[in-house]
Amino acid sequence: MLHDVLGSLVAVVAFAVVLYAPGYVVAYAVDLFGFRQMGFADRSLWGIACSFCVAPITAYLVGRGAGLNGICWLFALSAAVALLLLALRSNKTVWSRRDRWVTALLACGWIAFVLLMLVDLQAGNKLYFSVVMADQSYRIAFTDAIVRTGIPPANPLYFAGAPAPMRYYYFWYVLCAAVVKLAHVSARQSFIASSIWAGFGLLATVTLYTRHFFRWERRQRWIALGLLFVTGADLIPAVGNAILQPTLNGDIEWWSVDPIDAWPDSLLWVPHHTASVLCCLLALLLLWRTRESISRGARHWAVALAAVAFASAFGLSVYVAFGFALLMLAWLLRLAALQHPQRLALFQRVAVAGILSALLLSPFLWELAAGHARTAVAIGSHTSSPATHLFSISVRRFIDSGLLTGLPVFAAWNHAHPVLLDQSIRLLLLLPGLAMELGLYGAVLVLLLLRKHRTPTRDVDARDTSLFFVLSGLVMTIFLSSSVITNNDFGYRAVMLPQFFLTLLAADVLGSWWTAGSAQVVTITPGRRRLLYSLLALGVAGSLYGAVLLRAWLPIEAARPQSSFHDLPRDAFEAREAFAALNKLASSNAVVAFRPIDAPLDRHGEVITADEFDQRIKVMDTGRQMLNAERECATQFGGDPSQCPEIQQSSLQLYASPAPSAEWAHEFCNRFGVQYLVISHHDPTWGSSMGWPATLPPVAQQQHLKILQCAEDIRR
Repeated sequence: MLHDVLGSLVAVVAFAVVLYAPGYVVAYAVDLFGFRQMGFADRSLWGIACSFCVAPITAYLVGRGAGLNGICWLFALSAAVALLLLALRSNKTVWSRRDRWVTALLACGWIAFVLLMLVDLQAGNKLYFSVVMADQSYRIAFTDAIVRTGIPPANPLYFAGAPAPMRYYYFWYVLCAAVVKLAHVSARQSFIASSIWAGFGLLATVTLYTRHFFRWERRQRWIALGLLFVTGADLIPAVGNAILQPTLNGDIEWWSVDPIDAWPDSLLWVPHHTASVLCCLLALLLLWRTRESISRGARHWAVALAAVAFASAFGLSVYVAFGFALLMLAWLLRLAALQHPQRLALFQRVAVAGILSALLLSPFLWELAAGHARTAVAIGSHTSSPATHLFSISVRRFIDSGLLTGLPVFAAWNHAHPVLLDQSIRLLLLLPGLAMELGLYGAVLVLLLLRKHRTPTRDVDARDTSLFFVLSGLVMTIFLSSSVITNNDFGYRAVMLPQFFLTLLAADVLGSWWTAGSAQVVTITPGRRRLLYSLLALGVAGSLYGAVLLRAWLPIEAARPQSSFHDLPRDAFEAREAFAALNKLASSNAVVAFRPIDAPLDRHGEVITADEFDQRIKVMDTGRQMLNAERECATQFGGDPSQCPEIQQSSLQLYASPAPSAEWAHEFCNRFGVQYLVISHHDPTWGSSMGWPATLPPVAQQQHLKILQCAEDIRR
């Protein structure tokens, strides 16, 4: 535990080389919006923002030609230049002492919070992992794959005889891999630190928007930052689930089928998607500021950086970038309909930025297209199934429609028109679901829409634009969903775009109430005050409950009698120990196989089962190429799916009881290029006194987990 804490802190410092220095140097070189004359605080804000824009796409392009070492040298050089510029720059600043202290406390508090949420808590020979590990395990494996295999990385979750290039948005993992090399930390520690820096990026972006989009005073800026830690009304259904379900949900957001995550949740679970949102928002801010009276050169540099930002956003999250492109198109159409005086100029700048970003992304787009083409050929040669659509039109499910569609009153309709019934019930439950998800922010949105008049202020353009992005973004993510996998990844991630502007609008309303002499955005009444303050208190309580739940879920569930999660803390510790021992003996290029678990049809109220958590532990700790980490084969990340049925069938035979012989296991390993087999007490063959589990030589062994060598590790 202490090793992970110290390693993560080292990685936090190293991330400054990646997500502070490059943007600082670029902004200084082009003198972005008078960057050279700014105080240290403003330069740091723009330095972080520009780094989020330029670092991902730059690292990717450099990495394709010069590898990970080339990326590290580039970032190290930018850090040296940034340090020189900081040393030569005057220390004169308008940053007040109070703001310095508050900022330092906020940064240290955020670092401590993330470490508390993500580092495994150790108690003797048990590791109590955070629920977030369920998703982070894959992202850590992707980061490790880049360290081992370069750019583009090999898909670490599937091996059909040879490494398969990953066809997935992986720019964030390139940055994490660079920190692994620069700081000599583990992929796990680097990824924990990346959540911390994603939070720094969000704080910087909100501050820049409050200064250059809304142009607020100091008090409203701090209100906006404070609202980032306030969730919706999730506490109400979450407590209901805790009472009615046999097991606790591991996350407060899991009461909903398609949730709108609070900002801390998004930063912990999906920092790469959050980083993509920040790049999109910064691209918009750069284009927004081209409306000001600035020099022609400054306008050109702003457009160029907006293009770089969108290119980075696409490589960080395709779903977020696609949603942002739709919103920008809608915004331009609105400007045209309103006959905005700068509509043609803005359209030209957006078009130029789009073309430049497409040119920057052309190698990555070619990668994705080539990967999809190879997959389509492999699928087409074995099945006549049509290609899967990326998106579909469907009503978003906040509240599970299955709660009503199974009622006897709907039996006939469910038999004759099940899809129509499901969509109708979803539509019926849409508003109450939104009310629970948005809470305070939903009430603010309703109050803004019900305003009888609008006060003409200098902020009206920013306020109306924000309201437009909120409404159009919510409509987009409510009725458009991704359909490649069962999860609605597009809806989960793209909704952060309108969510950002809704957070600012809430700060706009509350700030106008709490700032002396400010014109009230929404007229304050006793009823409105009680409503918003009650929802604000509920949102704060929900955030506290969510944080406690993430950390306390496993200790609570593991302590319950007859709990299926009872052994997970011990399993997590033994897996770390076993794979640490393997690291001392085996090549990092070796291939490891373990039994892919079958996802149960009846989960007994559990979102993720104990067996699935055990599988994620192995994915995270293996640190090598895996034969097949998922039951259905993880070919969505890259690889030839035509080999999947044979790998599936042979893996089932290998781990079936009674266990096959050592000779059969040797044949299995030679056929698929595997060197090491993992077996644990979760497998049917555990405890066999005959067959390969009892006769193959162990290279790492714990009480409930063994790693056995089944073929020569020729890469060692």
